[in-house]
Amino acid sequence: MENLGKITCYTFLICFLQLKIVTVAAIEETSPPEIRFADTDSKSVPDFQKHIVPLLGKLGCSSAKCHGSFQGAGDFRLSLFGFDFQRDHAALTGEASSKDGSRINLTAPDRSLILLKPTKQIKHRGGEIIEKDTWEYNLLHRWIQSGAAGIPIAKIDKAASGSKTVFSKEGIQLFNDKILPLLENNCYECHGNNQSKGDLQLKTREDALLGGASGKAAIVPGKINKSLLIEAVSHSNPDLQMPPERMLEADEIADLENWIAQGAPWPDPADLVPIQSGKKLARLIYEPKEILFHNSEDSAQIRIVAEWEDGEREDVTALTRFRTNNDAVVLVDELGKATSNGKGDTHIVALYDNGIAAIPVLRPVTDKQEQIDVTKYHNPIDKLVGEKLNKLGISASKRCSDTEFLRRVSIDLTGTLPSPDEVLSFIADPSTDKRNNKINELLGRPSYAAWWANKLCDFTGGNPASISSLLEVATENGYVKATRWYDWIYEKIATNQSYLELVEGIMLSDVSRGVGEGMPYFWTRQSLEEPKDTAMSVAHSFLGIQLQCAECHKHPFDQWTQNDFVDFSNFFDTPMLKKGRKRRATNPSDANKKELSLLRSHKVTIDDNDPRKPIMDWLSREDNPWFARSFVNRVWAGYFNIGIVEPTDEFTPSNPPSNPQLLNWLTQGFVASGYDMKWLHRQIVSSETYQRSWRPNETNRDDLRNFSRAIPRRIPAEVIYDAMKQATAKSDQLENVRTNLKRRGTGHLSMRMAGTHAMKVFGKPARAINCDCERVNKPTLLQSIFLQNDPLVRMRLESSGWITEVGDSNNKNDDTELIKEAWLRSVNRLPSQTEISRAKEHLASASSTEDGLTDLLWALMNTKEFILNH
Repeated sequence: MENLGKITCYTFLICFLQLKIVTVAAIEETSPPEIRFADTDSKSVPDFQKHIVPLLGKLGCSSAKCHGSFQGAGDFRLSLFGFDFQRDHAALTGEASSKDGSRINLTAPDRSLILLKPTKQIKHRGGEIIEKDTWEYNLLHRWIQSGAAGIPIAKIDKAASGSKTVFSKEGIQLFNDKILPLLENNCYECHGNNQSKGDLQLKTREDALLGGASGKAAIVPGKINKSLLIEAVSHSNPDLQMPPERMLEADEIADLENWIAQGAPWPDPADLVPIQSGKKLARLIYEPKEILFHNSEDSAQIRIVAEWEDGEREDVTALTRFRTNNDAVVLVDELGKATSNGKGDTHIVALYDNGIAAIPVLRPVTDKQEQIDVTKYHNPIDKLVGEKLNKLGISASKRCSDTEFLRRVSIDLTGTLPSPDEVLSFIADPSTDKRNNKINELLGRPSYAAWWANKLCDFTGGNPASISSLLEVATENGYVKATRWYDWIYEKIATNQSYLELVEGIMLSDVSRGVGEGMPYFWTRQSLEEPKDTAMSVAHSFLGIQLQCAECHKHPFDQWTQNDFVDFSNFFDTPMLKKGRKRRATNPSDANKKELSLLRSHKVTIDDNDPRKPIMDWLSREDNPWFARSFVNRVWAGYFNIGIVEPTDEFTPSNPPSNPQLLNWLTQGFVASGYDMKWLHRQIVSSETYQRSWRPNETNRDDLRNFSRAIPRRIPAEVIYDAMKQATAKSDQLENVRTNLKRRGTGHLSMRMAGTHAMKVFGKPARAINCDCERVNKPTLLQSIFLQNDPLVRMRLESSGWITEVGDSNNKNDDTELIKEAWLRSVNRLPSQTEISRAKEHLASASSTEDGLTDLLWALMNTKEFILNH
């Protein structure tokens, strides 16, 4: 495990898109479009997918601010970011409402609106986008001149395909031009894109004929009066008015009636199938493979080559969109020229077709820094981090003190402050192995399982209000179920069952059997009304992926398309049937057989009524691109306040890891250990990287992503709640306060405290959305006000068992010892002599020892040292 020479890149690192994004030196390819089309007499014929769509995207035509918006612009709508080739081609070649002519004029290409408007030869709200006779203009002109072909399509013999209905060309045109846009703009929010309100889907003709929960068909071909859709959109029935916010215009209703009268023509998906051969991007080739700057204003030219599955290669730099992940480090222009803007490291992201490449950019902080001797480290984490720091010219901070380590590791591993006796014992221990011994001791405590069960409830959405109805919450049943969820995860962690077994227990749980070997409440949450909701939740919880954008459109900086989203959502249709959703009619011969793609990384043939087992098998594959990596990354972020991939739930090609070798090694080790969570925790917290001081040096003061020092961060909401109780508890009750998990904020109380004022102020998540960002650990002004004035803080101090104990003591108290105790209870270290002297002065001036100690504890709980883990 510790032999770095054996570390190999996971194959899935180059399969994020099933596109191999690689780097090479010199290759042969078609000359770039800016050269081929610089001449107006060029004989080359532009390709719609390879040239026209990327050019329109780069020019901003298909952006959300222009024709890619939901409403389009100027009666002209393109798919957002240009990934629906057929629809975009239909929009470009369709009739325009403008009196100035057609968007595409095959007989007189110069008069095409897509040339006249962007060159501002006629009025264009978007202004001048390109100039006449430039290569961009010539490319568009040549495409129109050569016939303005779209993507090739394969005609399928209707008789061979078994289809019984043949629609007229005019009927299909009516659907494409009028009906489909009407459905998209007015119906699909509730009845499309995997939404099925009222159990009605309108994405296919079959679904529309089947109807919804009412049992009536939405459309009856040829029979307008019997079509429920017409009744709904006409608002003739006060109990059935769709869309609810407005009645359709008369001409829109007339179009629907005309369409139904014609037999509701609808293109069969088998009619027009895009030819994949020669139209699928195989890989993006980029150079340089890494950009290393040394001075401000240094520059480098990025070159992007696309290779298609048919073997064709072309320099597409001019058609590629570029952006920087950190403009404080590097700037990049539209032509791919990178310019150094500051010290540090980041990535430039290149986007073309469905390919995304991230080019590393580095500029050392200093060239004079003494190199870290990575050979002295025994933990591979330290070697891999050290190698990256050496490249950046960053010196690591020194080792933290024993008290800093003890407080840090106790909070991070167990969500608990160390006790005064524990601090004194630890600093008095002369053994050289005491830190590793303490780590093993903490991993054996119930509070370790409690705190990490709390975190896993965050990731998996253990929310009392979600897993139950409002009535159940009101009658305590919601909290009972949430507590069972927590207890089930707690038991798995406490007995050190593998992370894989834990997830299996959630993924494959049987709702009918209740809580036992499995945890079924993940599947019965109120928030999972539709398969799409389940898909997004599974992707977030177990893959560290955000799929929300792909529900409606292709994300500009991510790989997922609507087809990916729908395909993945289809896996989760069956489990939800157990909640009473109606089963769709299917062909008996195909009822239990369908091939679906698991986010493009693996294809599965489903031949069972419950497809979760194939999904779990895919999750457990060692080459799964996200499962183990996302968990490893989340655990790492719990210790460093930032992930190797950050944000932790955005595993995308455009958001690469800051240290890929480190993430690879940790993931490989985690999988090889049998998904042993304790192995992962131990490996991280025993590293010198974790045990570094927060105190910066001249080289790492601004470093927030390379782990050269500890980053002070506010302790989580639940830990703050417990820490205030611990700081003020009576001496003989202190251990019970620390170990009674039923009364701990990091234990059972976590479920009940969600949504309370204190928890909201300190950023405890409600577990209501699929986003790690829901937990907020940043300090705010409101938190300072809370600690200074909130009744909860005053109550803790005024009812402090320890202060009362001091006041009731018949023995004369030693002020120095009381002061030391206050420091040990709150900031978990002994006070300096200066701090002791100042505290004595305050106690001497107070009306009583109790009042003086109350003030002292209040002041300590308002220090950064108390509120931060450092």
